Amino acid sequence: MAWRGPPGCRAPHASRKLKGTCVSVRQTGDMKLTAPTRRLVGWLPSGMLDWPGRLSSTVFLGGCDFRCPFCHNEALVSVPDVPAEWSSLITHLEAKRNWLDGVVITGGEPTVDPGLPEMLRTFTEMGIPVKLDTNGNHPDVLKPLLAEGLISYVALDLKTPFSRYASLTGVAESSARVAESVEIIIDSGIAHEFRTTVYPGAVTLEDLEEMARTIEGGDRYALQQFVPTTTLDPRASAVLPYHPDALHESAARCSRFLPTIVRGA
Repeated sequence: MAWRGPPGCRAPHASRKLKGTCVSVRQTGDMKLTAPTRRLVGWLPSGMLDWPGRLSSTVFLGGCDFRCPFCHNEALVSVPDVPAEWSSLITHLEAKRNWLDGVVITGGEPTVDPGLPEMLRTFTEMGIPVKLDTNGNHPDVLKPLLAEGLISYVALDLKTPFSRYASLTGVAESSARVAESVEIIIDSGIAHEFRTTVYPGAVTLEDLEEMARTIEGGDRYALQQFVPTTTLDPRASAVLPYHPDALHESAARCSRFLPTIVRGA
């Protein structure tokens, strides 16, 4: 779930700089609509990185139940004290919906936001397709959203082999819930991908083939190169990433189970 925007643009109370054109305006009393969420941190007007092949706006929601040490979106782990302006986002989408191909909802973890279903209904009523980025820890939220037809594409981040999920994320029983979400997504028939940030402290190259086996039948598996920049645990930024050749070799082995690509290497 990538946070991207231009130097100098910041989300409310965020410490990270963004790289692209980001909008993060504090709420005022002149909101045109009642905001369905109090977790809106900011949004990017347009880009093609977060939903490959589609020109989309990307919406960032604060708050996450996982505490992965290599997380590069540490500014989004907590719920914002003052959310960004919902009406500004809606005004943008209304003005640009004839040329936008969709909206990406990311975080943080969107499925911990109680306002997520109403937010998705708003975008659906506007005729804007939605891609959801999720850690998969809330299948009870994901399943009804898919059943209601509120999502056009899902990207689930597979963090590590299921046997090590609790120790990595700090959340007990997370492995069973993520495994359930994987099954729900594959069985739903919705367009989707699974992806793993290949952080050496959480995933060995040998693990990747095992992980691919657990998502066999999925549309696509993306191995994402770990970039040692700012991380939730500062020690993680000192970890060297795997060599690109090793990732491509692993992708070839994973492709025995489902189509697999490499990003960022």
